[in-house]
Amino acid sequence: MTRERFALVPAAYLVLLRDATDGEHETDAGRREVLLQLRRGTAYLDGWWACGAAGHVERGETVLQGAAREAREELGIEVRTEDLALAATVQRTCVVPSRRGNLEERVDLFLTATSWTGEPTVQEADKAAELRWWPLDELPERVVPHERVALESVAAGQRGTFHALGFDQRLTLIAAVGRNGVIGDGRVMPWHLPEDLRFFKDTTMGGVLVMGRGTWDSIGRALPGRRTIVVTRQRGWSAPGAEVAHSLREALAVAGDGEVFIAGGGQIYAQTIGHAHRLVLTEVDLEPEGQTRFPAVDPTLWQEVSRAPGAPPVTAWVTWERRDLRPAQHAG
Repeated sequence: MTRERFALVPAAYLVLLRDATDGEHETDAGRREVLLQLRRGTAYLDGWWACGAAGHVERGETVLQGAAREAREELGIEVRTEDLALAATVQRTCVVPSRRGNLEERVDLFLTATSWTGEPTVQEADKAAELRWWPLDELPERVVPHERVALESVAAGQRGTFHALGFDQRLTLIAAVGRNGVIGDGRVMPWHLPEDLRFFKDTTMGGVLVMGRGTWDSIGRALPGRRTIVVTRQRGWSAPGAEVAHSLREALAVAGDGEVFIAGGGQIYAQTIGHAHRLVLTEVDLEPEGQTRFPAVDPTLWQEVSRAPGAPPVTAWVTWERRDLRPAQHAG
């Protein structure tokens, strides 16, 4: 089988470490602090804490040179390449919705430094709201997920660790669909189906839900026993029980590995069906009015693996699996 090669996107992350201090001058023996920046204006995970400096490695430079350059450009300090040590490598992949439905794969190299020249200050105020030293063993809650993994390795005293993120993430699209393909009108659910609500609860309990703002509004609250990540462009929006992402890419990065249930609406279904592993669809024997439809299920790409009949108006609960992602042992 021919496998598609991907273009490597390497990035260097600078992890500045110092001995923790108790007050202004006394050293807090045995504890270390790490310098983090608060992201803003980047259109990706703004409001999350990240390493003090980071960026793509440019053509013709080594990762060490790239980290030193980022230190100069983002923090205004000088770091010698010989003072950098590899702490962790993170290989990650994520769906990056586009017209081509691309997957993005990256390799991130985290380099520690305990000595440098100059005082770190924000050099790119349009990208960083502030810099702050944090205890390495007490990181803030909102640290960019793949960076948290690397920083926790550093905190544990590990060196040269490797982490793979996103490769075990499996997308399951779950929806109730009318005979005409309609799933809603963009404002409220087009039906009230108690049996299907129980099915949805049983299927998703203990999992991670990703949904758009319209779907959240139609439900009206966080569903117990599940993480709920809401995708909205509205900055500053929040709701009890909801984790907020400002793009689908953000939402999937925050969701992490394992099964992630895509719960609507129509645009999010359309952006993710090309990378989904499973569809769990409730066939409803109704034709409600509405402009929001579930994407067409192509039987050449999807194989029906189970069908459980329901009571009218539910025709059946149907599970599809993507043919090219089924385990090799199921092949002929």
